[in-house]
Amino acid sequence: MENLKVKKILPLQTGVSERGEWKSREVILEENDERIQYPNQYLVRFTADRVNQVDCIKEGDTVSCHWSSRVREYKTRDGREMAAQELNGWGVKKENV
Repeated sequence: MENLKVKKILPLQTGVSERGEWKSREVILEENDERIQYPNQYLVRFTADRVNQVDCIKEGDTVSCHWSSRVREYKTRDGREMAAQELNGWGVKKENV
């Protein structure tokens, strides 16, 4: 998706799981179109080596971003069925404005 404004870059998260060390970083992107009164926002998560791509951008930049969408279904402790959508970032590039 193109012409997105970097609204916020969240801190790097790291940890260790059964599969080893992991790292991720989330970025809030917003549609950059002045004609839209309430622009859509997207929370995109970059993981592993893709985390480094976030270092090339800063809040306020206009970027293009590529991601894949995944829906994760799960049950809560009290048995309710829930779903969450995740946007996994593949690439982000600063646009020349």
